Amino acid sequence: MGTPPTIDQHADRSTRSPAPLAKNQIEISRENELDVEAERRLYGIFRHFWHPVMYSAELTDRPARAVLCGQALVVARMAGQISVFNDLCAHRGAALSLGEVLPTGELQCAYHGWRYAGDGNCTLAPQRPDLAGQLRARVKKYAAVERYGMVWVCLEDEPYLPIPEFPQFDDPAYDKVFLPVSEWDCSPPRRTENYTDLSHFAFVHDGFLGDRTRPGVPEHRVWREDHVIRMLLDKPMAEPRDAAKNRSMAAADGQLDIIKNYHVFMPLTVLLDSANGDNHYCLFFHPTPIGPKRVRNFTIGARNYGSADTIHDEIVGWNELVYGQDKPIVESQRPEELPEDLSMEMYVRDVDTFSLTYRRFLLELIDRLDPR
Repeated sequence: MGTPPTIDQHADRSTRSPAPLAKNQIEISRENELDVEAERRLYGIFRHFWHPVMYSAELTDRPARAVLCGQALVVARMAGQISVFNDLCAHRGAALSLGEVLPTGELQCAYHGWRYAGDGNCTLAPQRPDLAGQLRARVKKYAAVERYGMVWVCLEDEPYLPIPEFPQFDDPAYDKVFLPVSEWDCSPPRRTENYTDLSHFAFVHDGFLGDRTRPGVPEHRVWREDHVIRMLLDKPMAEPRDAAKNRSMAAADGQLDIIKNYHVFMPLTVLLDSANGDNHYCLFFHPTPIGPKRVRNFTIGARNYGSADTIHDEIVGWNELVYGQDKPIVESQRPEELPEDLSMEMYVRDVDTFSLTYRRFLLELIDRLDPR
């Protein structure tokens, strides 16, 4: 996806200031606009993007309920196609997710048996069958598609950006595994920042992803390519023996030297490729917003080495452990949103470059999709 900039180019573009700065300081200007009002607007624009709401395997022959940006949804397979509607019958407001999909491919409400076709139009009110085809009642239908073993939904008619790319999912050289979905009490951008933060490994994941006796952040570059933020390590990042053991990667000297390559598909999705030689271990992650301060974490693991028989224990168990270490930290952050004034937080040169790049991009999206 393009050639990364040199370190000099990156430093000039991301950290240059017209006035002298202290060696540990980063210039902050527009980012201070990401205040409480901007957070409200940011949460509102998530409606314009694709989000996974469930794994495809979770959806049976019965309808299922999901929540996206506070909107209750019913997800159903109707005539072999995924359909997503407002979870509200047009007759008396009962939840359609309590109903059933009929052999005819229609969705039937559990309360009074009203039926809906795949386009959301009511086809039958059983109490007045003579009105079939004449009723104007309908339920709101949303854009939905199945990809990467997940059901993706956009609440707006025209998604602003395409579904993020996960090429390893369709590559037969990779085995895949789906992590159990977990819910966290945090804002979606906080969780994405946590997923891309290199400097917390040594302390939150000491002995697993980092070593607190060596807390330095490896050299890395951050740049933008269209709607993607890239972050690439210039040198391998040493990970302790436990990382090698749980990922089934070789580590002759007790450590695992990893090159990490991040693709962050705006506004929330992360594709992380961790490579040790020709062995690639990938995580495709998305924190779906349930509300402004609650997310559902969807993660798919993929690797091109090891045994398919052990991938569940070695990837699912490992990541649940790491997520368990992160969860209380991220949920403790205040304010729950990104800060009202970014000067309230310390930004260190060559450590927090990704975070600042990410927040600037979020502000641009607000300007495009919710102009004042």
